[in-house]
Order: sequence, then C-alpha cells, then structure tokens
Amino acid sequence: MFVFAITMIGGWIPTFKLWTQETFRLVISFCAGILLGAVFFHILPEISTALGSRLGYSIMSGFLLIFVLEKFIMVHPCEEGECDYHKVGLAAYIGIGFHSILDGIAIGAGTMMNLSFVIIFAVTIHKFPAALALSSMLVKGGEYSKKKILFSMFMFSLATPVGALLTVFIFQGLDDYIIATALGISAGTFLFISIGDLLPTVYEEHEKGYKNLASLCLGTFVMILSHALV
Repeated sequence: MFVFAITMIGGWIPTFKLWTQETFRLVISFCAGILLGAVFFHILPEISTALGSRLGYSIMSGFLLIFVLEKFIMVHPCEEGECDYHKVGLAAYIGIGFHSILDGIAIGAGTMMNLSFVIIFAVTIHKFPAALALSSMLVKGGEYSKKKILFSMFMFSLATPVGALLTVFIFQGLDDYIIATALGISAGTFLFISIGDLLPTVYEEHEKGYKNLASLCLGTFVMILSHALV
C-alpha cells in the first residue's frame, strides 16, 4: 500500500498547488537515475542467468509495449516542458491503467525473485511524478472537478497494488524462467520510461541543465549504493 499512498499524494498535490517546472525537472531527473540504476544494477544481473541468450527478447518486448501505449493510446502528460494540455479520453485511461498494472506485475515478479524492495522503490519513485503530471494535466484542462480528479487518481493508484497481488497469486509455483521473463518485460518498460519520457528533461534546460544532471547522477548513485548494501 506504500505505492498506493505515494501515488495518491502525487495526484493530490496539484489540486491545491502546481509545482514549478524547475522543481518538476529535478524530481523526474532523479527518477530517471533510479529507474536506470534499477534496470542495470539490480534487475538485469538477477534475471540474466535464468534467461541467458533470450534476455533481449523480454526487454525489447517491454520497451515496445510501453512505446505503443504511450505514443498511440495514452495522453502524454508533457513532463518535458511547457505544452498544451489535452483531454483524457477512455482510451487514454485504459492505457494509463494498463501501464499501472504493468508496474504491479513488476512488483509481484520482483517479490518472487528477492527484488521486492528495489522494484517497489523504483516503481514508487516513478509513480509519484507520473501522478503529479497526470493530475496537473487534469487540473489545467479545467474540465474535471476536484472530486473527479481525486477519484481518477484513486483508480490510477489502486491499479498497481492490485496488479502486484494478482501477479503473486498467479505466479506461485511457476518456473523461474517465466518470472524472469516478466521482470525482463518490466525492465524494458523502465528503460523506455527513463529514456523516452524522463531523460530528455536532463538536457532540455541548458542554463540549469547541470542541476538536472546532478539529480540524475544522484538517483543512479542511490541504486548503486543499494546494490552494494544488498
């Protein structure tokens, strides 16, 4: 429920105060470092033995899956900078919900391969700015009441823990290869989120880009340190 609570907080903040772009960029640069560190220093070393030469298939599947979701179904929350705010239709909500369920699958599979803390941390770090961006988009759009926005964020927050619980239930007793494949797909989604959505913010603002770069490096260092301590 920790992921649920943090996501709800992220969705609640914009209903009474919108964050500045500078603060937002620092946060999501840090998140990009966390996601990259989780992929390269935790997930890949853990699943490489089980998947062997087939490791790339699951990662590419996850990468392309989230690419299709974000570019053809979901409404992008414009995390990289100023842009127009768009309507969020049914297809977008379905895409966003499915994306959240994928995060839950990552947590569930990670729990079964002793990566629960790392995956939960990475997902939570990602969900917070995602909730901020989505809620900000709804507030800026002006078409939804505060009550409807909070209900939307509740459903968005709930999808991940539900996905995690279902994954643990379904994956019980399954071969390590299947669980590792699910984690590989999750690693691919993490890669796309960090490279396609978050990393552009590191170099978008050239005047203060060094702050974003420092935040990115700090996030990566946190995951390196956590790997050394595990």
